[in-house]
Amino acid sequence: MQTEQKKLSDTDQRRVDEVTSTGINSVEREPFHPWRMMLWLAVVIVVFGVIARYLGKLYLP
Repeated sequence: MQTEQKKLSDTDQRRVDEVTSTGINSVEREPFHPWRMMLWLAVVIVVFGVIARYLGKLYLP
């Protein structure tokens, strides 16, 4: 059985822990809303479809 070696020294691990516990990682985020995202996706698809139909009628006989 092999002994697992440390990948980082103690000081390096301490630095990594300090960085990951501050900044963007410590900001509380709103809960993810999948239905809201799917609604926005549907709106974008419909808008692009309407634009495509308009351009198609405008430039194609």
